[in-house]
Amino acid sequence: MKNRLIALLICLTIASSSLYSQANNISTTSKWGQQIFLSDVNGRAFENKYADVSGSAYLYPNFKFATIILKDGRTYNNVQARLNLVEHEVNFIASNGEQGYIGKGMVTSILFNDTTKDGVNANIFQTGFSPIDNQSAIHFYQVLVNGKISLLKSINKNIEERLNELSGEKSKEFAQRENLYVLNEGSLKRVKKDSDFFLSTMANQKEAINQYIRTNKLNFKNEEQLKKLVEFYNSL
Repeated sequence: MKNRLIALLICLTIASSSLYSQANNISTTSKWGQQIFLSDVNGRAFENKYADVSGSAYLYPNFKFATIILKDGRTYNNVQARLNLVEHEVNFIASNGEQGYIGKGMVTSILFNDTTKDGVNANIFQTGFSPIDNQSAIHFYQVLVNGKISLLKSINKNIEERLNELSGEKSKEFAQRENLYVLNEGSLKRVKKDSDFFLSTMANQKEAINQYIRTNKLNFKNEEQLKKLVEFYNSL
């Protein structure tokens, strides 16, 4: 099911211009893309709860255009949105220009097109995975690799209080923590960044994986190299 959703998101990105006027009979406007209202998504009005906290609660501080798929299958394209990594919910700009939050647990997938110096990257985030490490089914994971084995990244933020030992003043700031997971046959496992973990996880191709690790002098702390390792396994 998750593989199909990821494939759908990719197709939506490629063909978004034609889908704007077709998906779910949702009308569009030139300014806001597909119209979306708080009432459509069991939403609530925006409230800034973090005015006294340094940093940002969001994946990207600024709104980016996104494709959003809800749990009931409805799809919204070209919506200005951002992902709250403290509450794990989607903040969006409604068609009337007001900000709101989509009801928690309603979003299955969200895709952001992130423009970098190397081009446009499609960053896909999904929910609905089995609970692990105090993360529930509503937590978003970034899909780094999708296939027989999927490589996922968990990005969580929480508020930490700091004490200035000189002045005695207290301040709050966002702390970000990241972990990698593999999804294999429906089961999530947190990645241990060593060869034993991957040789065990990919035991049915142990010889080929061991050879790949030796040939490429794999650095298990390098995310890009781990992505290539999982992609190699999926190609076998």
